[in-house]
Amino acid sequence: MAIVDSELELLNLKIQHPEQFLKSEQQTFQSDLHIIPKSKDLGIVALAEIVESLYLSQEILNNEGKPASKTQIGNKFELIFNISFGDISDKTSEIYKRKPFNRTKALDFLRNMIMRKDKETK
Repeated sequence: MAIVDSELELLNLKIQHPEQFLKSEQQTFQSDLHIIPKSKDLGIVALAEIVESLYLSQEILNNEGKPASKTQIGNKFELIFNISFGDISDKTSEIYKRKPFNRTKALDFLRNMIMRKDKETK
């Protein structure tokens, strides 16, 4: 009888508050973060540089515990920053077309931001 009462209570809650019982795939994530797509220092290709670095590290895992694919990582960045890479491989290939001293432009920029902050705090 207690089980039936619990089930009835759960059904009542589902009727009163259906939004609380939607499956996660039915809910859509909408980020409030944006980047400037053609920013000199941190645009779409710069984010692709970060995606490529994370992918190459093989330390981002998917739900199966295996290293995430470049596409999986890129898809999450698209959601987080409200952007579209199109084909992430096209964007990451642009990194390798840069001159060797400029290949890690975004990572160097971010590193310099940390170094600058570190100098300010000393």
